Amino acid sequence: MSTTKVFFSPNPFVYFHPDKVPVTGLDVRNMDFKEFKTYLQKLIKNRCRDMYYCLKNWSLVDGLRELRDEDDYVRFLDAGFDDDDNQISIYIDDYHEPLLDWIEEEKAEEWDSGTETYEDDVDSVLLDDLSVDHEADDEDIQWPELVDPFLS
Repeated sequence: MSTTKVFFSPNPFVYFHPDKVPVTGLDVRNMDFKEFKTYLQKLIKNRCRDMYYCLKNWSLVDGLRELRDEDDYVRFLDAGFDDDDNQISIYIDDYHEPLLDWIEEEKAEEWDSGTETYEDDVDSVLLDDLSVDHEADDEDIQWPELVDPFLS
């Protein structure tokens, strides 16, 4: 019997004290997606509206994958059994947050920031036809004498 260890984290974007439920001894290879989802709902005593997993050794932005049907479930199992530890983390979102949309927006912003130039980023260049009057270098500037008892 092949088993895997699964961790359920309610919020992968918050790393302070996430709720984790380790599951061991579960034969997920002999379950289909519907059975797996039903098992999770009973385990966490809540519905599994949106489920995600992250590919191992990938950043969250690049490795987050949605788990919504049988095809996704097969890819999830392949990722979980890809190495010797047979372990993969799952994120269950009960609030139906658009995580993948946020990631795509973040990627687009990173890409855009690399291609656009902003006025603040460009050094200002004075045109040759502008004339600027400068003080003569040898000019002696006279400062008025200050009479201040505090400074004396």
